[in-house]
Amino acid sequence: MDEPTHTPDAVFEDALAALGAGPSALSADAARSLDDAGYVLFRAAVDPAWLSALREDCDGARHDEGRMGQGGNQQLGCVGTRRGALRAIQWPRLLAAVWHVLRRPFVLGSVAWRNPRHGLGQQGLHADWSGRGDPGAYHVVTALWYLDDLGPDNGPTRVVPGTHKLRRSPPKSFADPASHHPQEMAIQAEAGSVLVFNGHLWHSGTRNRSGAPRRTLQCCFIGREHRDTSPAAVDDANGLSPAARLVLGATESAGWRSLG
Repeated sequence: MDEPTHTPDAVFEDALAALGAGPSALSADAARSLDDAGYVLFRAAVDPAWLSALREDCDGARHDEGRMGQGGNQQLGCVGTRRGALRAIQWPRLLAAVWHVLRRPFVLGSVAWRNPRHGLGQQGLHADWSGRGDPGAYHVVTALWYLDDLGPDNGPTRVVPGTHKLRRSPPKSFADPASHHPQEMAIQAEAGSVLVFNGHLWHSGTRNRSGAPRRTLQCCFIGREHRDTSPAAVDDANGLSPAARLVLGATESAGWRSLG
């Protein structure tokens, strides 16, 4: 299937540029990996102070908003004032990657913390989109911020390179977490790495066999036309810049330069 066409939007692209997420923010190799494999891993993306802030955000979330859900996952209604997470959702290379994949304006659709407990975290292979919208377009991009070293035993993410091009969910046989695709790969990375992938890529979490922490910040970006399908993950109370408010979906104003 052909790659989606770029939908020009000068206002949105100007806002991206104001956030440092213009065309030069994404290297040619990263763009090629997103196109061909469906994902790119940015190693050592997070400096020590930022990583510490993200860990504080994650560890504090269970106290701020109640206990983690089943398996150690917690969906956030809104990013709020979490300084590490706010920086993450505005990271220029991430926003540039989302624009490269979706090729049109988008919004931040959801944010969640994930930290699967010992013996949990396994999922069947799946895609993050169920087929709504233009079948010739991509509709979602997901980013995973790894706050701990990700090894073979603490529940690494698995991906099946190239399956985003199929633009369909995996066969039902892969819904069983114990099933394996012959071309799947397990992502291993150091704390502070960021995995960005086309949400149509077949992927899943795996079982945390060791019980070692595997704290992760997950954020999903969706085409702006789908914004009504997901509650706002940011709002104007977050102290975002006018450009960030537009790009992340806190405002639809075309006059973003005059906001704030």
